[in-house]
Amino acid sequence: MGLFTRPIVTGQNSLPYRARAGEGFFANIIVATLPDSASTVTVAQMAGGVLQGNFTAGRVCTTPTAALILANATDMDIGDSFVIMVSMVAAFALTWSAGSSVTLLGRATSLAASSGFIVVTRTGAATVSWNVL
Repeated sequence: MGLFTRPIVTGQNSLPYRARAGEGFFANIIVATLPDSASTVTVAQMAGGVLQGNFTAGRVCTTPTAALILANATDMDIGDSFVIMVSMVAAFALTWSAGSSVTLLGRATSLAASSGFIVVTRTGAATVSWNVL
């Protein structure tokens, strides 16, 4: 399962075409539980669309490298993005660290006992941004 697949859609009175920016949707959601330790998020965990942490202390997670993300998102053009939901169950936060060729934007922390979103955007031929909302 890839991270980003541009689906074929049909608009009103039109021929099928590859979806464009803004025509995304959530489908086949799988919750991936993050380990209760410092770790690197895997592409397989990202592919389910939801990352969940139930930590016993504050933790640091590193994003996958841009190369790994893009190798699993072959339909992504520069400017395309996808969303991952993050759910922090316990009263401990998650601090993000950037993998190689990944730029962190927004907050560097997913807040304790809350949920939010990460927008992953292809910003160049071999780079992505990881925007924590």
